[in-house]
Amino acid sequence: MKKFMPCAKQAAVIAFLIVSGSAFAAVTCEQLAEIAYVTERLRDNGTPLAEVMGEADRLEATKRFTPVEVAGIRQTIEFAFKRVRNPNETLLECRARTKQ
Repeated sequence: MKKFMPCAKQAAVIAFLIVSGSAFAAVTCEQLAEIAYVTERLRDNGTPLAEVMGEADRLEATKRFTPVEVAGIRQTIEFAFKRVRNPNETLLECRARTKQ
């Protein structure tokens, strides 16, 4: 199980997960699942959705990601925050999409 981190550190994890790989690499399914996991933890800790989405705004501003990738990150955050899809479902759905 992952350690609990204060909100600011957890929010920064979203950005780190994405940019820790190659500077211009596509977002992986594993990264999206981890974003969903961190988003759930932030939600459970009382962080508002707008604050978590702020991380997606910062990622978009870096211009390292295509609009489609940023949209996928935003959707992952929103679905995880609103309990539409859990991290495992996020991972499985992403993998199914990439196999098509």
